Amino acid sequence: MDFRVAGFWRLLLFSALLNCLAQAVHETGHWSVYQAYRRGPVWGFTSLVQVWEEPPLHPDEWLETTSQAGVRGWLRLRSLPQSPTEEFIAVSAGPVASLVGVVLGLALFRWCREPVLKQISLMFALTGSFVMSIYYLRSGFRASGDESQMAEILNLPKSAIEIPFALAFLFCLFITLRALKGWRTILKWLAALVLGSIPTGLLMMKADAVVRSQIEFGNPLFRSMFGFSLPVLLVNVIIVAGLFVFGVAARCEEMTFDR
Repeated sequence: MDFRVAGFWRLLLFSALLNCLAQAVHETGHWSVYQAYRRGPVWGFTSLVQVWEEPPLHPDEWLETTSQAGVRGWLRLRSLPQSPTEEFIAVSAGPVASLVGVVLGLALFRWCREPVLKQISLMFALTGSFVMSIYYLRSGFRASGDESQMAEILNLPKSAIEIPFALAFLFCLFITLRALKGWRTILKWLAALVLGSIPTGLLMMKADAVVRSQIEFGNPLFRSMFGFSLPVLLVNVIIVAGLFVFGVAARCEEMTFDR
């Protein structure tokens, strides 16, 4: 069966789960460097757990810092990066992980034969490349971010960092849309992507705020587990398991249809 012959609701479900997974891949890039350097991070859904302006309830358990804009803040870390090189690697690991994830999604799509796996891998590549392309195209509306920190460390304009990433993601987006072969299919997949990504994106931001506040209150259910807040780790495991279950169910449905 042609991988493009997929029900809209299936694509919508995949896009919602894969948007969460794409965010997890990005944050895991940052997390892996902090873990490698033994900085003791506690990660939320969309960022390292942190508090700005108002001190946390137990400031001795947090690490005080100052943002690029001079705002006082506290990070849930044992120690800060000890060199510009380490800081650059930690900051750049997120965008690089996102790009590598998109490329791997395209590679899996190219080499796998199962229609459902093709759908999942291509939707993951579409989600990552589309969201990150929009992110970089909105560069003028942002004064901070990973790229700003990278540019500051290297003493370069922000555009020198953002343009290469933007071109790479736009190229991946072009390849992904081209693989769909037909404007009707493209519109269906993009509609599923947008309708699936917006609610999950808003939900992750709300959930991240809850994680941050519960860690600040000292809730033991939100303790660190392998550098992630426990609910964050569990949700990401459930998302991966959900993709597997729904993928198997979709495969069984297609096998029944083929008969």
